[in-house]
Amino acid sequence: MISIKRDHSVDYFKGLLVIGMVYTHVLQFFSDVSLFPSIHYSTQFFNLITFSGFVFCFGYVCQLAYYSKPFSMVYKKMFLTGLKTLLAFYISGLAFQVFVGNQPLNIETIMPIVLLQVIPGWSEFLVSFSLIILIGLGLFPILVWISNRPITFWVITLLLLATTWIDYSQITSTYMGLLIGTAHFPTFPVLQYLPFYLIGIYFAKYQIGLKWKYLLVSSLGTILFIYYLVTTDSQLPGRFPPSIYWIVGPTFFLYIYYIFSKWLDRFGKGIGIFKVMGENVLFYLLISNVFIFSLDSALSLYVVGPWTGLFFTICLLLVITYFINIMTVRVRK
Repeated sequence: MISIKRDHSVDYFKGLLVIGMVYTHVLQFFSDVSLFPSIHYSTQFFNLITFSGFVFCFGYVCQLAYYSKPFSMVYKKMFLTGLKTLLAFYISGLAFQVFVGNQPLNIETIMPIVLLQVIPGWSEFLVSFSLIILIGLGLFPILVWISNRPITFWVITLLLLATTWIDYSQITSTYMGLLIGTAHFPTFPVLQYLPFYLIGIYFAKYQIGLKWKYLLVSSLGTILFIYYLVTTDSQLPGRFPPSIYWIVGPTFFLYIYYIFSKWLDRFGKGIGIFKVMGENVLFYLLISNVFIFSLDSALSLYVVGPWTGLFFTICLLLVITYFINIMTVRVRK
């Protein structure tokens, strides 16, 4: 049986990712790279690791919570998790269209989002999370089967990386773009990021710790990313849609995050707020998005630097944590 202590390590991992994502969103909305050139590097770093890291964590959590149990016991919970994430996308996307896009709150604004015909900015990652979980539900027996066969598992994971070479320009459908990528609008395609979900399943199933072979392999992925930067005069590889270099780029950093999270679970009892964020990751991402979108027009003339942006991020996360504590106390009562 998986111990509670091991379960909490992934919460620390998700908590670290939440901080990076919210900090990036704050800088993207309220800072100016022409005034603060250093924010380009911090935002691109967190852009590189955050979505892939969350997909890894979802695979890890799904293995512990779902794939290690009979399908009949967990399919309803897994389905509801996917629906909750989709609902978060609807709320975030609608907030973006109203507060940032200045669109009226009417049926013409709402329905294209509900039908996934319009994917509002800074919310597309939420619909991808939902699709990954729901597809993971549909492939439940297959994923369990291949996770019990490590060689087959890793061959399939590597083959999925080849999907980054498809001709994205031929994909014009919104629905297909969400699944396999498109060059016509920003999206985090399920197929190309699925290797991180599978690796998360594998790491949870076999309780992978600090092993040199995984450190070496993860380093190779990031070395390929650095090689691309060097040979293209520091031009970033494609993110929307993702290239192979973008997909493998965060592997070393994510493995370090993973090991660090294991260490925090063992020794970091004084920084439990990271764990709280990880346990309520969807709430933090949704509320921070709505808060940032609503302030976008009000603070249009307010420009923050990297340190002020970090302070702004910490304050925002503390406010959300306060709300969570209030709701938790009420539920207990």
